[in-house]
Formats: sequence, structure tokens, C-alpha cells
Amino acid sequence: MDSPARSSAPIRWERRRWLTFLLAFVTILAPMVLWALSSPIGSIPDEPSHAIRAAAVARGELVSVPWPENPSLTEATVPENIANAHQLVCFAFDGELTADCQAGLRDRDEDLVTTGSSAGLNSPAFYAIVGWPSLFVTGDAAFYAMRIAGAAVCALALAVMVMQLTLLPRWRWAMVGAIVGVTPMVLYLSGSLNPNGLEVAAAGGLFATLLAMTRGTATGRRLWEQAGLALVTASLLMTTRSISLLWVLLIVVAAIFLGNRPRVAALLKSPPGLALLVGAAVVGLVTVAWYLQPPALAGSAPASLGIVSYLFAAGYTFIQSIDWVFGMIGFFGWVDTPAPSATIIAWSAALLLLLSASVVWGRRRTTVAVWGLLVVCLVVPVLTTLSVYAQYGYIWQGRYMLAMLLCLVIVAGLALDDAGVGIGADRRIARFVVGGFVLLAIGHLFAFVMTLRRYAVGIDGDFGRFVFDPSWEPPIGWRPLSVALLLVLVVAVWLSRKLFLGAPDHRAVEPSADRLDDQPSRTTEKS
Repeated sequence: MDSPARSSAPIRWERRRWLTFLLAFVTILAPMVLWALSSPIGSIPDEPSHAIRAAAVARGELVSVPWPENPSLTEATVPENIANAHQLVCFAFDGELTADCQAGLRDRDEDLVTTGSSAGLNSPAFYAIVGWPSLFVTGDAAFYAMRIAGAAVCALALAVMVMQLTLLPRWRWAMVGAIVGVTPMVLYLSGSLNPNGLEVAAAGGLFATLLAMTRGTATGRRLWEQAGLALVTASLLMTTRSISLLWVLLIVVAAIFLGNRPRVAALLKSPPGLALLVGAAVVGLVTVAWYLQPPALAGSAPASLGIVSYLFAAGYTFIQSIDWVFGMIGFFGWVDTPAPSATIIAWSAALLLLLSASVVWGRRRTTVAVWGLLVVCLVVPVLTTLSVYAQYGYIWQGRYMLAMLLCLVIVAGLALDDAGVGIGADRRIARFVVGGFVLLAIGHLFAFVMTLRRYAVGIDGDFGRFVFDPSWEPPIGWRPLSVALLLVLVVAVWLSRKLFLGAPDHRAVEPSADRLDDQPSRTTEKS
């Protein structure tokens, strides 16, 4: 029979789930805010357009129309200080140009003016979430406030992911996968004005919640709680980018495939499950309706291409898969600042080890899911490129697949949990994993400091000059920000270790399917 300490672990984690949520939220939000404060205004891909769109939506401009002065953009009426953000990207695409080139370009006039944005085709939901601070904050602070508002929502979604993973019968390695999946690029994008960050965070929150519903033991009010969290995260995900509708579909399919079949059948007939399906369907239909009626923007006409051109485009995109992985780990700025080698090596090793172990030791069902998501990560960039190649050429970037990467590594960890790998948190395994957490933290710190260096003295600038006489610094200074990140990472490693060692080793008994809605939420001991 299982020892009382071990068998009570699932109950303990369930009872303190909101404490887990709070600790995860603070720990995840902190590095996002540090990224938000350290990145020059306009230094994130398309951030000027996203800032303009956010400020316009906050002022009631939900529907996009072409801008008469440039019909390829959508019209937006915003404070001139925000409208002039396009002028601040003087350093884009050139790693040797420092951010001090913005000096003299800043216009702090708060009068409303009309300008254009390339983000007008996106759903207004994300921009409403991040744009509201611009109604109350002026000057450069408006940009930082909007970044932090977005970071808070991203941190909430990822905290939901952490909390829901702890409600699985076994989750030690699934949590390791989630930690590996939150790459420096995820935190960087979450601390910026770009819907890509919320897309990744919401995908993680939704997937973990659906797994907890289909594999967990919640009933009654706690099942309603999970259904509500799933609806919120699904809604956030669907309204970030058009391709996110595909991510929702894949996440739902994966969660059902990996779930306990009697449990899934009962969920689909239960009031919380039906409410979730109806709510998600309504949000999905509204989102689809939005994308089916885009503004008539001017653009280049599609080129007339033959089959050979498309085959070449498909092959070229496919062989860039390794580059996409590097982009998912860290490719900062306007795709002009790659992460340092230490960061790439640390995360590449973690990804390779986790995926390899899941395929070798995982059980059939989870192994099939791992391979399926790997195929998705390889095929979707090719298909997406082919669909727009005639008009836009090569448009794919590694960060576009971050949502699926996070789901993939969670499934890889789940495969090891199902196989019973590392039961009891053997000391050697624990030391190895905690050592891995330390290396990932070092990789993140390196990425942060080297990105700051790129804007302070240039990507190949003298490090001594960076330390003692930088050409540019963020408002708080790069040294205090870097020290703050170091402290946050130390706490994050400590909490990650606590999660790894404290995860339960034994499965809980599933509640009976016919009492899913009214049975009290509990976890019972298995002899």
C-alpha cells in the first residue's frame, strides 16, 4: 500500500492550487516586466503598428478601414506621441546601430492625429487588453505601461498552465516540459506589444487545463472552475492571430486523444463540458466572422508561379526547420539579434533530451502524440508559406510556432510521467534536472544581457564600453535590470526544484463517470 505521505500529495496540491497559481504568476511576470522595461521602444517586430492599433482600439476604433494616405495600412486616430513610433525603429535590421539613434526623433505631443497601422487585420481583443493604459499615461511611459499590461495577462495564462499541471495524477516531467517550453523568446514577446506572446501563453494555459479536465479528477465546482479557465484561455488564444484558430483545434484534439476515455465521454455530456463547448463555439464563430470580412487594403498582386517555384519554396522552408528552433529559443529585435551560443546550447540540449527520452521511454499513446505535434511543427510552416508565397514570399519565423512547441514539450514530459520515469525523484535524476534548470537560467541571463549590449554599443561592440560607457541605456539602467533578473532567476530555479521534488508519484483514482457533476472533488488513495 502507498505511504500516507505520498498518497496525500495530489490532495495537497489540489487544495493549494491558488497559492501555486499566485507564486507562478509573480515569478513569471517579473522577467516579462524586466524585458518590457529594458527593450527600446519599437524594438520588437511590428511593435509601432501594434502600439498604434492598441491605442486606437482603446479609444473605440474597433473596426478597421483603409488609411487614405496609404491604403495598404488601416487608419488609426491616436496621440501623436504614439503615431510617431514608426520613426523610432532607426536601428532595425542593423545590429551595429545602437538605440541612441532615436535621440531627436521623439515627439511627445499628445494631440490626436490620424496615422496607419499594419495590425488592423487582427482581432481587436488583444489590443483592448493592452491599449487601455494609453488613456491614462502619456509620453514614453505609455509604451511601457501597455507592455506591462500585456505581460500581466500573459503571466496569468502561464500561471494557469502551472496550476493546472499540478492537478494531473502525475505531472513531474510535464512540469519540466512546461519550464523548458517557456524559452527566453516567450518571456521577451510577452513583455512587448505583440500578440505572439499572449498566443503562446494562452495556448499553454488552455492545453494544461484541458489535460487536467480529461485526465484529472475534478468534479462539481472545481470542474466548473476548470471549464471557466479553459474558456478564458481559449478565447484569449483565438483572438490573437488568425492561425491561432488552428492551434485551438489541435490542442483540443491532443487533449482528447491523451485523456481518459470514460472521463472524456462523461465531460462531453456534463454541464461544465457543454458550457465550455458552447462558449468556445460562440467566441470562435465571432472570431471567424471577423477574419472573413477584412478591410479592403491595397497590396501587391500575387505573382504567377509554376509548380517548380512552389516545390522550391516548400523544400526551402522545410530545411529551415533548425533555424525555426533557434528562433523559438531567442531571435530578438527585428530578427537582427540572435541569442548567444550559451542560450542556444542550453535550450537545444534540454529540448533534444526531453523529446528523445519521451520517444524512447514513452508509452504508445503519448509517443504518437509527440510525433504528431512534431509533424505539425514541420508541416504548418511549409503549408502557411505556400498559401501566401505568390503574394508575400517567405514570411515564416520561428516565433510563430512557439505555441505548438510549448504543447509539444508538455506532451513529451507527460510521456515520461505515464511511463513512470524517475518515480521517487531519485537524487541523481533530481540533481541532473536541477542542474539543467540552472543552465537554462544562465542561458536566459546571457540572452538578456547580450540583447541589452546590442542596443547599447552594437551587437559586436566592445564589452568594456558596454559596462562603463554605453551609448544607450534603458530608463532604469541595464545594470539594475540585469541584477534584478538574476535574483528572479534564482527564485525561479528554487521554485522549479520544489515543484520537481514535490510532484506526486502515484496515480489517483478517477471519479465515476456517472457522478461527474455532483460528486465532491477529491483524490483517493490507490492501494
